[in-house]
Amino acid sequence: MPGRAVFLWVVIPFVALSALALWLTRDTPAPAVTVVDVPASPPPAPPSPAPPPEVPMERTPPVAPPPPVSPPEEEPKLELPPGTWSEEEVRVALQSVQRLVRSCLEDASVRHPGPQTVRVRFTLEARGERGHFQDSEVVESTTQDPFVLACLLDTFADTQFSAPPGKAPLTLTHPFHFRPGKRGAP
Repeated sequence: MPGRAVFLWVVIPFVALSALALWLTRDTPAPAVTVVDVPASPPPAPPSPAPPPEVPMERTPPVAPPPPVSPPEEEPKLELPPGTWSEEEVRVALQSVQRLVRSCLEDASVRHPGPQTVRVRFTLEARGERGHFQDSEVVESTTQDPFVLACLLDTFADTQFSAPPGKAPLTLTHPFHFRPGKRGAP
């Protein structure tokens, strides 16, 4: 490289960057501090004598309302339109996905302790003798963890089950409940 090229491509950028660095890291003068004299406050007044104690009247403790009684948790009743999938066929589809849904919610319990509830809307579709979940979406969830929601949607997209051929697609919304430490269906 001739001397002029070195000067143009190395020395000038180096000097410019050094000047910029010095300008950015310069010391700024400290702001001027103004001191204001505040007159001393007068000494506190002596405490006044305390009033005589009042005799408390008998109080009856307030009666707490009884805690709300939650109905025992049971599998939600499937309300299927007549002439579509039978309850048993839908139950087979749900059982095929429950283990994987539980796995997603167990992973969530590490980051979000406590019970989890997720409502998923999906369409059951039969292709030959295999059934698939189509158009799955999380309608309601107690956790807003995007990894858990993605796990649930992937679970529904990848799961297949045995289905009777020739059934029309059926769209359902189903809740899945998970309580850490409790075994059983989600």
